[in-house]
Amino acid sequence: MRISQFLAIAFFLPLGWASAGQPGKVIIDTDFNTIGDDGQTLAMAAQLHASKEIELVGLTITIGNQYQAQGLSDCLKAVERLGIEFQIGVYAGAQVPFLHTYAAFQLEQSLFGNATQYVGAYTSTDSGQLVAPPDGFATHTVPQNQRAVDFIIETVHHYPNQVTILAIGPLTNIALAMRQDPTIVPLIKQIVIMGGQLYVPGNSYIGAGETNWWLDAESARVVLRAEVPRKIIPLDLTDTVNISNDTYDLIANHEPATPITDLFKDIERWPYVYDTVALASLVDPTLDLDERILYVDVECGFNEAYGRGLVWSEDPYPGTNVTQLSSVIFKIDNSRFFDLYVDLLTRPVPIKSH
Repeated sequence: MRISQFLAIAFFLPLGWASAGQPGKVIIDTDFNTIGDDGQTLAMAAQLHASKEIELVGLTITIGNQYQAQGLSDCLKAVERLGIEFQIGVYAGAQVPFLHTYAAFQLEQSLFGNATQYVGAYTSTDSGQLVAPPDGFATHTVPQNQRAVDFIIETVHHYPNQVTILAIGPLTNIALAMRQDPTIVPLIKQIVIMGGQLYVPGNSYIGAGETNWWLDAESARVVLRAEVPRKIIPLDLTDTVNISNDTYDLIANHEPATPITDLFKDIERWPYVYDTVALASLVDPTLDLDERILYVDVECGFNEAYGRGLVWSEDPYPGTNVTQLSSVIFKIDNSRFFDLYVDLLTRPVPIKSH
């Protein structure tokens, strides 16, 4: 291995989580939903924040699973439900991807055939009508006045080399922040991304790519090509972390019940827990059992492969500095992960700081 390659790998390995015993600062960038994987991730992160294992500094909302306004509304209710609405701000972010609009998706359908996979918000046009969670809309919490992109920029500058971004939706907000103020890039501690697929089929549209990257491949490319420490949790990993009926029952039938377990009880039994795996890997890297340092990019051509993850073990464009190294996790300790998952999702709510 050349010295330059060794130094590059050393630079892009995830940094130590906490320094001098202090919890790491985390922004969660999310296409939020009430009790799907994004909602579960927030419930878990809020418990970690209360126990001072992380310092959750804000939630930035983007389009993805739902249109942004619905995700924002659901997240405002979630912070009230968890009892953290006066601690953690919610910031409105991207309403549409950078280029991949609903109209572009309709053109894809006309050219390449109707969707048979998961397309998130693009199952329909944006009606503008908000739907309340089962326990109602937020009663007193409103979005912060500052927009998500500006919040990311300001926070990274205020805490240089201290902020980790947990990116569990399309990467639009983060890409726009990097483009608006490129000086934040070397100041980000690391980005942990739930997204992409490298050696397995995708779960979006015609199966070309993973949904978060497919919805906004151009923004994914910006983030993947940024010179920032980066850990990727792809479908290659999350497809191997399946929630069993026994694990589901431990949460849904937990006594005493909590607002989170009550919501969990009513969700469709889906085998995968995508974003929660990314949070766990961020908080406890010892869960990672198969980590590989790879060059990763994403297909942005307007074709059937749009949004597909691209991967190489050697730099495909040597001497150009176009592609960047990423840490990619392919396997975790499932047993220890689900111990953490059940523990955090069954702790008392509203949350009291320890």
